[in-house]
Amino acid sequence: MAKAEASVEELVGMIERGELRLPEMQRRYVWRSTRVRDLLDSLYRGYPSGAILLWETDEKVPLQEMAIAQQNNPYQSTRLLLDGQQRLTSLSAVIRGEPVSVRGRKTPIDLLFNLDHPEHLAIVTEVEEEGHDEDDDDDLIEDEADSNEDELQKRFDQMTFVVTTRKLEQLPQWVRVTEVFKTDEDAPFLERAGIEKVSDPRYKKYSQRLARLRGIRKYSYRMDVLERSRSYNEVTEIFVRVNSLGAKLRSSDLALAQITTKWRKSLQVFLEFQKKCAKKGCDLDLGIYLKNLIVFTTGQSRFLTVGGLQVEELKPAWEESCRGMEFALNFLKNNVGIDSPMLLSSPFLLITLGYYGHKRDYALSPQESDQLRYWALVANAKGRYSRGSTETLLDQDLTILKTGGGAQELIDRLRQQVGRLDIAPEELEGRNQRSALFKTMFLAFRATNAKDWRSQVAIALDHSGSQHKLQFHHIFPKAVLKASYTGREADDIANLCFIAGKTNRQISDKAPSQYFAPIIEKSGVEAFDSQCIPTNANLLNVDAYKAFLQRRRELVSKRLNAFLNQSNEIAGQQVSIEMMIADGENDKREFKSTLRWDLKEGVVNKKLEEIILKTVAAFSNSRGGTLLVGVSDDGQVLGLEHDYISLGSVNRDKFELHVRNLLNQQFGTGFITSKVQIIFHRIDEKDVCKIVVLPAREPVIVTLKNKNGQVVEKFYARSGNSSQEIPLSEMSAYMRERFQT
Repeated sequence: MAKAEASVEELVGMIERGELRLPEMQRRYVWRSTRVRDLLDSLYRGYPSGAILLWETDEKVPLQEMAIAQQNNPYQSTRLLLDGQQRLTSLSAVIRGEPVSVRGRKTPIDLLFNLDHPEHLAIVTEVEEEGHDEDDDDDLIEDEADSNEDELQKRFDQMTFVVTTRKLEQLPQWVRVTEVFKTDEDAPFLERAGIEKVSDPRYKKYSQRLARLRGIRKYSYRMDVLERSRSYNEVTEIFVRVNSLGAKLRSSDLALAQITTKWRKSLQVFLEFQKKCAKKGCDLDLGIYLKNLIVFTTGQSRFLTVGGLQVEELKPAWEESCRGMEFALNFLKNNVGIDSPMLLSSPFLLITLGYYGHKRDYALSPQESDQLRYWALVANAKGRYSRGSTETLLDQDLTILKTGGGAQELIDRLRQQVGRLDIAPEELEGRNQRSALFKTMFLAFRATNAKDWRSQVAIALDHSGSQHKLQFHHIFPKAVLKASYTGREADDIANLCFIAGKTNRQISDKAPSQYFAPIIEKSGVEAFDSQCIPTNANLLNVDAYKAFLQRRRELVSKRLNAFLNQSNEIAGQQVSIEMMIADGENDKREFKSTLRWDLKEGVVNKKLEEIILKTVAAFSNSRGGTLLVGVSDDGQVLGLEHDYISLGSVNRDKFELHVRNLLNQQFGTGFITSKVQIIFHRIDEKDVCKIVVLPAREPVIVTLKNKNGQVVEKFYARSGNSSQEIPLSEMSAYMRERFQT
């Protein structure tokens, strides 16, 4: 393998001219602007930046387009870039001022350079959080939500390079990096910074810094060049090894390095606790315990703050974080019934549970314990921390607990994220064994004493021996479905169940129409009922596979909802309609005698409908709530008969249609689809309509006509057991607090 050197300027030129190309085996460009910023900062300071691996060949090998524009290669031979794509593409984009193509979008890399940066190095490196990949969409990039503008400005002032912001680019000491590379003239930048004379003490400092920035173009990369004699297959093997042997630096790795530098011999302390938890059946990555430590130290989960923490803060926080984790493990195992990390959709659930116990001094009421159990089960089933920006979602829940909130507020926040908290049959469609719902299926089936079809041993994760070891089984084996369905369709969650290894091997690739009958004859239909598996003969043939899946989804969703104890109430617990009425009105419950019939005047009064709309908006703008129509303020059940008659029909359907039309006209169809549930109850031979309103993610405005017939917009929220209009002077502050993400 030959050795060579080339400057950044030369390499950028090679890319632009098309002399340096990407082989098909390469991954796409994935760097974010913050990574490019850190690369520029390292090169500016003369730090090492690794080597470049090339292969020069005359072979016609499959290529792919680089993320940056290139000309056609003028030479017969091709230099292929095997390692260093992210760095060189980034440098080419910044130096040339060309956008990069990221997932089909042209994106500029705009960086600013601080002419007045401090001489010392500020800690600015940010690495990806666990669970995130650089391939993630941009909407997963989160700012520091807890920082105010002054704090952010102070942080920026300590940095040399930043990703462009409108506010910073207007400041005279910040200059565009690409513009500096495009000219050797200092005058435009110095003039903009307000330097008019050579005698200005900043003149020399700024000029030297501009020259140093341009000097990045002369930075020399070592190049390892593979011989022409190597075949494409061999080069592919080299590429795989080079890219698989190097471990990606994770945020927890960086945090550990920073912590152990300050707190000597702390690694052994962390490992001992990790080992202790593993012995109790909870073997978690060390990074989870470190994130838990940061939560107990700072009240938030990001590792960005580690650099500023002192050992005097870390030691007591570690002790308390261990107590919190022990509470979480015990609660999760013995209260929730989740006895293995394998059944967690995300280990972040443990962090929230532990912090919850800590904020309550580990003393919970029975009702609070039940609510927390319910939250944990539904959050796990819905994948609360396994979708979207997980650290942001975790910090939202931590903020609730920091500010005195409890399990009910956690439930409300979860509902804001996922909408309905019950499991609909269609929610199972297209899911496979990696889904959070698959783990909840196991929990639900285990709770109803599902057993292996052959041995009658209850399903469990910790069975010993290959014949009893739990496996998931394709009810319609893949071999049976292969001719008519894709592998993805065969892996549908509704085609999976839990049996022992030996039973699975004995069934092998038999169709359910073959192997169901002997099992039913020996063990009864209960063997299948316990796992919600239809046994109708007309559903067991391959041509009925789609119908089988649909029927099983219906059965599984019903079982899951029973397991989760879900009743579609805002409180997230089973509360009878009679109990709700007996409890009376509160900040999340209101009674209305009628929808539109004025009981005093004996006529239709549409102003009453406006009151209903105000109440729905107020619940939505607050923490959600339940409106009972047909119940007086003092809890007397009046029924809906007068409203029915006023609508020309004595039935629920027309009443519900009228309610939906009112809400659709006022708030839009999307609102009623995602934020409102309408349910009827029969009490003492009278109908009561229950309207369950979920918290909105954005402000809900009511549009009404005033006494003069003018259209006005009003904003309502709950205050105690009533809906109050928020004055204009207070609206902005309320919205910032209520709808912050």
